[in-house]
Amino acid sequence: MRSIRQAVVFIALGSMLFGLASVSTAAQRPKAQPRQPEITGRMGAPEMILQGPVTSVNPSAGFIVMRRGAGRQAEEIPLEVDAKTTLSRAGQKATIAAVKPGDRVKVRYSGRPGDVAKMIEVTPGKGMPAGKPAAQKPMPARG
Repeated sequence: MRSIRQAVVFIALGSMLFGLASVSTAAQRPKAQPRQPEITGRMGAPEMILQGPVTSVNPSAGFIVMRRGAGRQAEEIPLEVDAKTTLSRAGQKATIAAVKPGDRVKVRYSGRPGDVAKMIEVTPGKGMPAGKPAAQKPMPARG
């Protein structure tokens, strides 16, 4: 009976040591980057796409602000338009001055960390609704 217990304990300790050795070996290996085909046909990390209406444009600073989401979940996302950014409207190259509040943008980020390409496609929108005038109380007649 005692030899059976010793054999079971020996097998348990041996399998535990083998498990620890394989975990430490796996931790030392470099992790591979996911290699998936992008929509563009290139191999690399998958694309990230954001869409939404433009809330404001600042051509002098080179920023477009878009709204993503609705209601309380809505957030405003600033998009920097620099020399590396591809900005287009209807398939033609465009400038930031051509973007107006109310237009819709589709932003595509693709590539790898440190080497990300940003493409912004602008489509005309309905325009931003004019702000509602403040409700005015009628003035009481003086008399």
